[in-house]
Amino acid sequence: MLRACRRLLRPEGQIAFATIAIAPDLSKKDHRRAARMGPRSVSSTRPIGDLVGAAGFEEVEVTDVTKDFVETLRAWFKAFNTNEAELRSLLGERFDERQRGRRDMIDATGEGLLQRLVVDARAPSD
Repeated sequence: MLRACRRLLRPEGQIAFATIAIAPDLSKKDHRRAARMGPRSVSSTRPIGDLVGAAGFEEVEVTDVTKDFVETLRAWFKAFNTNEAELRSLLGERFDERQRGRRDMIDATGEGLLQRLVVDARAPSD
């Protein structure tokens, strides 16, 4: 997908996005836990900055915003619990599934298994 984004950008065009990644230097066991507890897209063992660079981007900057993200996750979880009755009527059984997923993300991020990263990069001038 990153290569496709690179092809679509004009020379010196910018790309910026936020992603959730598995923390570096984890044991195999913790890496598997992080992959299981995070979104489906977080199984890569390569750092996101390396992936963006390999796709042809330059001036790759990766900013770790994990601390703020954990606070946001907790507030999100709490807000869903506060509005459970209304949300359960809309989501049905998916309410529990989504809350379990949020709890897993909070736990995994709090344990240092997952990171929230903001990536900014520039396409080369060609």
